[in-house]
Amino acid sequence: MILQLNQVSKNFGGLAALMNVSFQVNRNEVMGIIGPNGAGKTTLFNLITGVLTPSSGDIIYQQQSIVGLKPHKLTEIGLARTFQNIRIFGQLTVLENVMVGAHVRSKAGLWHGLWKTPFARREEGNIKQRALELLDFVGISNHADDTAEALSYGKQRRLEIARALATEPEILLLDEPTAGMNETETTELRDLIQQIQVMGKTILLIEHDMHLMMSVCDRLAVINFGKKIAEGQPDQIQSDPAVIEAYLGKEAV
Repeated sequence: MILQLNQVSKNFGGLAALMNVSFQVNRNEVMGIIGPNGAGKTTLFNLITGVLTPSSGDIIYQQQSIVGLKPHKLTEIGLARTFQNIRIFGQLTVLENVMVGAHVRSKAGLWHGLWKTPFARREEGNIKQRALELLDFVGISNHADDTAEALSYGKQRRLEIARALATEPEILLLDEPTAGMNETETTELRDLIQQIQVMGKTILLIEHDMHLMMSVCDRLAVINFGKKIAEGQPDQIQSDPAVIEAYLGKEAV
């Protein structure tokens, strides 16, 4: 186990967005979070990554509670994410976007940077090389010198993933990574997710494409109206009556 949620709830005033959600994520697995629109999935991601603080419950990462830690601290200890709405630095080059992510691991302090010491120059060279390797890994190295905003939508998604990987995460959280993609782009992204898992990363994935989720996830948790209603392997989830009702409704008697 690398991540565990224990009875996590989040209230916004009188609205209960999440209620007593518990599950665990095992190291090097792809864990999927599914549920109808408005079920609380992105709120769950925001709690895990420190954007929001739980109203109650605990979130354990590598045996330590991470509740109350700021997003940049969580990145430092090994959690990285992408967003449902793409958040890239449009005016920077593709390469510079990835280098920004890699700088979280920089050991050169302000003094080295200001004076451009040999140590700082060597480290900057290493960061650039690592960024180029990641761009090659996600399949957009030929766009390294292009501005990020000039990329197609699907390639911008890949850039976001490369930038997140540059932080050297233990867990990569992907929020709707195939949103807006065509069938070919979705298939390519599925292959990329599987390659990231082979790298030894743990992946927590929110996605509406059920075909993708059933083919790429080792396990799934299902959220509906802020509550976890099911958890298990894809074949178990597909036949779970509560899940079928959440997506398709209940036949009137």
